[in-house]
Amino acid sequence: MNKLNPTEKKFENHIENHLNSIEYKSIHYEKYDRTLCLIKDEVLDFIKKTQKEKWDKLKDAYGEEVESKVLDRISSEISRRGVIDVLRNQVSDRAVHLDLCYFEPKSDLNPDHLSLFKSNQFSLVRQFHYSTRNENSIDMGLFLNGIPIVTMELKNQLTGQNYKHSENQYRFDRDPKEPLLQFKRVLVHFCVDNNQVSMTTNLKGGKTRFFPYNKDIENPPVENDYRSSYLWKEVLNPNSLLDIIENFAHVSNEKEYFYNEAKQTVDTKKFDVQIFPRYHQLELIRDLKSQVKNDGAGNNYLIQHTTGSGKSYSIGWLSHLLTSLYKSKDDKRRIFDSIIVVTDRTNLDDQLRGTVKSLSKVDGVVFGAEKGSKELREFLEKGKDIIITTIQKFPYISEDIVALGDKKFAVIIDEVHSSQNGELSKELKRTLTRNEDDEEEDFTLESFLEEQIQTRGKQKHISFFGFTGTPKEKTLEIFGTKQPDNKFKPFHVYSMRQSIHEGYTLDVLQNYSTYKRYFKVKEVKEDAIEIDTAQGTKEIFNYVDSHQITIENKVKIILDHFFNKSSKEIQGKSRGMIVVKTRKLCVQYFKEINRQLDERNSKFKCLVGFSGEVKFKGDPERYTEKGLNLTIGHDGDVPLGLKNPKYRLLVVANKFQTGFDEPMLQSMYIDKSLKDVQCVQTLSRLNRTMSGKASTFVLDFANDPESVRFSFQKFYQEVGLEEETDPNKLYDIQSSINEFKIFSSESVEKFCSIFFDKDREEGNLHPVLDEVVDNWNALDDDEQREEFRLKVASYIRLYSYLSQIINFTDVELEKHYIFYRYLSKKLKPKTKERVNIEHLIDLESLRIQKLHDHIDPLEKTDHDYEGIKTAVGTYTPPAKDLLSEIIETINSRYGINLTDDDKVNIDTVRQKIFENEEIEKYMNGANSEQNKQDYFKKQFDNVILSLLKDRFDFYKKLDENSGLKNLIFDKIYKDYRESKNK
Repeated sequence: MNKLNPTEKKFENHIENHLNSIEYKSIHYEKYDRTLCLIKDEVLDFIKKTQKEKWDKLKDAYGEEVESKVLDRISSEISRRGVIDVLRNQVSDRAVHLDLCYFEPKSDLNPDHLSLFKSNQFSLVRQFHYSTRNENSIDMGLFLNGIPIVTMELKNQLTGQNYKHSENQYRFDRDPKEPLLQFKRVLVHFCVDNNQVSMTTNLKGGKTRFFPYNKDIENPPVENDYRSSYLWKEVLNPNSLLDIIENFAHVSNEKEYFYNEAKQTVDTKKFDVQIFPRYHQLELIRDLKSQVKNDGAGNNYLIQHTTGSGKSYSIGWLSHLLTSLYKSKDDKRRIFDSIIVVTDRTNLDDQLRGTVKSLSKVDGVVFGAEKGSKELREFLEKGKDIIITTIQKFPYISEDIVALGDKKFAVIIDEVHSSQNGELSKELKRTLTRNEDDEEEDFTLESFLEEQIQTRGKQKHISFFGFTGTPKEKTLEIFGTKQPDNKFKPFHVYSMRQSIHEGYTLDVLQNYSTYKRYFKVKEVKEDAIEIDTAQGTKEIFNYVDSHQITIENKVKIILDHFFNKSSKEIQGKSRGMIVVKTRKLCVQYFKEINRQLDERNSKFKCLVGFSGEVKFKGDPERYTEKGLNLTIGHDGDVPLGLKNPKYRLLVVANKFQTGFDEPMLQSMYIDKSLKDVQCVQTLSRLNRTMSGKASTFVLDFANDPESVRFSFQKFYQEVGLEEETDPNKLYDIQSSINEFKIFSSESVEKFCSIFFDKDREEGNLHPVLDEVVDNWNALDDDEQREEFRLKVASYIRLYSYLSQIINFTDVELEKHYIFYRYLSKKLKPKTKERVNIEHLIDLESLRIQKLHDHIDPLEKTDHDYEGIKTAVGTYTPPAKDLLSEIIETINSRYGINLTDDDKVNIDTVRQKIFENEEIEKYMNGANSEQNKQDYFKKQFDNVILSLLKDRFDFYKKLDENSGLKNLIFDKIYKDYRESKNK
C-alpha cells in the first residue's frame, strides 16, 4: 500500500525522466567535485572533443598536471567572473582560449559551427551533495558541459509541502557561503511544486527574496501532467537554456541613491544584480521572434506590459534580437537594418539606454542620439544597429533624409499611447519612408499626394513595437493584433493584476480615503451681474479651492494624516506626495505646508516641483521650483532631495506624476481631478516595492472613488477594442461641410497646387484661404460659424488618425486634409467673455468631511473598448445666468446648511472665548505652540458643553458632525491668534 502513496521522490523521477528524454544525462552525485564546483569528467571530455588542438597546447604547457591545472583555472574564473561571463566569453589559460559551450549559429552557412553547437552536453544530478562542510543535498542540479547552471528544490504537494517550503530550505538550510551557492556561481535557483514555481538568482540566507516564475497568476491545467511542467518542458530544454545564457542572462551593475547619515549627504552605492528572464519576458521575446520571422518588416505589435514587468529589459532584449534576426537561415541580409528605440521623455532615459547598452555583447552596437537631429540622421544613414532617441527629435529630420535606399527599420516605442499621437507619429513615419524614385520629371501633384498618404499608412519597411501598460482605443487600433472576430487585442499581456499578485508592485487602492468639501459663498455686491453659467460655476469652484482657508484646512488634514499614520511607515522613512491642479496652487500649498510644519516644530520640510515660473496678481515676485526650494535649504535635484530625511513631502503640479520612481513614496494626497490613464499613472507612483513597504495610503479631495476604480479597472487585465473605425465617416463629415457652401473644390485644388510648389511665394497661400474665411464670417450667426469650425476640426482629427492605420487611395481626402489644416488656423473660435468674480464673492463657510475610506476591490475581468468615437463636435450656445442664481445653485448642493441660529450660536462661542481672561493669560504665557492649541481646544469644548442646556440643537449638530466642529474651532483659533498678535 505504501508504494501507492505520493512521494517527493516520484515527483523527482517524473522530472528526471522527461529531462533524460530531451538529452540530459543523469550522473551520480559522487562524480561532482564539491570544491571545484564541477563535474570534472564532463568538463574535460567536452574540451578534448571540441578543441583538440587547444588541449594539446595545454598538455605541452602543463604536462601531467594539465587536467588539474585547467580545472582549477576554470573554477577560479567562474568564481571571479561568474558563470554567465565564462560561458559566453571563454577562459584563457597559458595563451589558450577555451570555449566552455557553443551557441546556436544564426545561419546554416557554417556546418562546423553547427557541429560544435550539437556537441554541448547537458546533465543532471539527483540528491546533489554540494557542500564542502556536510552532507546537505539539493534535490536536483543541472549542468552544461560539467558546469552547474541551475539548482532546484522540488516538493510534491500531496505530501503536504509546496514551493514555499523549498524557499525556506534555501533561506535557512543552504549556506550562501558554500562555493556552489555564492553569487553568480549558477544562473538561477528554482523552487518547484506540482502547480507553481518561484526563483532567485542571489541567495542571502534569511533575507533571500524569491519571485514567482509562473505562466500567469495561476498556471493553467495541463492534460496528464503537472501545471508546473512548462518549467522542464520549455524553460529547461537544452536549446532554451543555451538561448537564455547567450541572449538573456545578464549581470547588471546597478546604482542606488541613499542618504549617508554619517556624512549627511546623498550618496550612491553600486551593486551587481544577476538577471534571469521572467517567464513572461521569455515568452514575449520568443513569440515575437517567431512572428516577425514569419511576417517580415511592415507590421505593428502592441505589448501591454504594466509597471513591474521589467519593461526596460524586455525592450533591451528585443532590440538585440532584432539586430540579428533573419527570415531564414539561408538569408545573408537581416530583416531590419536599424533598430530605433524611442522613449517618450524629453531627456533621454538614462535607465533605458543603460539597460539596452549593458545587454550588448560587443561595443559599437548601441548609440544614443543626444546631440540633436543631425546626429540621429547620420546614425540612420550609416545603418547603426541600435539607435536610442526621444520622440521629440524625429519631426525635425523628416525633410533632411533624402535617400535611405532599401533600408528597413524596427521602431520600439516606450509608452506608445502618448508617443503615437497625430502628426508626431506621421513625421516619424515620413522620416523613415523610402523614396524609391527621386526623378523630378516624374513628379506630379497627384503622385506627391499619394506619397503623403503612404507615409501615414502602414509601411512595408517599418515595423512598430509599442510597449504600454495602459493602452487606449487608438493605441489598440493602430498597434493591436486584429482577431478573426475583428476585435483588436495586444500581442502579449503582463497585466496590472499579475504584477500585484506576484509582488512586483503594490495595490495602491487598498487604503484609499476620499474627502468632500462643503461650502457656501456669498455675493458681496448687490448688482445684478449676468455671466456664462459654466464659466461662472468653474470660477466659483476655483475661488473656493484656492482660498487660503480651504488650503489651510486641507493642509491640516494632510499633515494630521501624515504624522499620525504615514510617517511611521517603512521604518519611519516614508515619503508623501501632494498632487494639485495648478502651479499657483503648488506655490500656495508649498507655503502653507511649510508654515504648518514650522508650527508643529517638525524636523522636516516640504519640497515643491513644477515647471516654469508663477506670478500672482499684486505680488512682484516670480516663483520658481528652484527659488522656493532654496527657501527651505535645498539647492539641487528634487528627486535626490527627497532622499534626504529633511525633506519627506513633495507638492507637485504636472510634474513627477509620470516616470518618477521613488520606492520610499508611500502616501499621496490628491487635490486634482484625475481620469483614465492619468489617474492610473499618477497613483502608480506609489506602487514601487522596497523592504518594509507593505501598503500605501491615498487621501483624495477631488475624485469620486467609483471614477478612480473605473480608471484602474480598465487596465487591470487585458484590454481590447471591439470594432475598427469606419473610414466612411470621413465622407459623412465632408458632406456636412459641403452643405455650408462657402468654398468650392476649385479652392481646394488651387491651394494644394500652390502648397506643393517648391518655388512658391509664401504669400500666395493666403488669398485662397482668406476668401473662405470671408465667406465664413458672412454666415448668419455665431452658431453656424462654430458648427463649420467644429466640423473642420473633426475632419482633421479623424483623417489624422485613420491615415495611420489605412492606406487611403482617394487623394481628394488628402487634399481636403491639407486644405483644412491651414484653413482651421484662420478660423478663430468665438472668445468667451470672461468675468473676474474674485472681487464679487466671498467664502462664507467651509467644511471638509471624510466620505469613504475604501474602494471596492477590482473585478478579475478584461476590458473591451466599444470603438473609437467619431461623432462630429456640435456647437452649444453658452447659457447665461445671474451670478446670484449660480451661487444659490452651488450653495444648495455644496453648502454646509448653517441656519441663522447656528451663526448666532457660533458668534456666542467666539465672544465667550475672546472675553475669557484665563484663556488670554495662558495664550500669552511661555507655553509651546502645541500646548497652547491643546489648552485652547479644551476651553473651546467647555464652552460648547455649556450650551447643552439652552442650545441643545446646536450642541447636538456639533456633537454628531466632528468635521463641522473642527472647522469652527480652526476658524475661531486662527482669528484669536491673529487678533492677539496685532
